[in-house]
Amino acid sequence: MEKLEFSEAVDAYLNHTATSWQEFIVEDYFDCFQYGINILDCISESRIRETHKRLYASISKKIKRI
Repeated sequence: MEKLEFSEAVDAYLNHTATSWQEFIVEDYFDCFQYGINILDCISESRIRETHKRLYASISKKIKRI
């Protein structure tokens, strides 16, 4: 995956305009470095924090529903 594709996915994710594929990319790569991509090289720290907040909120909602 190109850094540009990942960066565009993060932008769309943070703007609430991401496709399901872009959401998958961001959510999969955020916590998983198995593909050798370092998120710090792809996006700024402030965007990482915002992504983390959204993912944490999403996970919390799913847990509360269960």
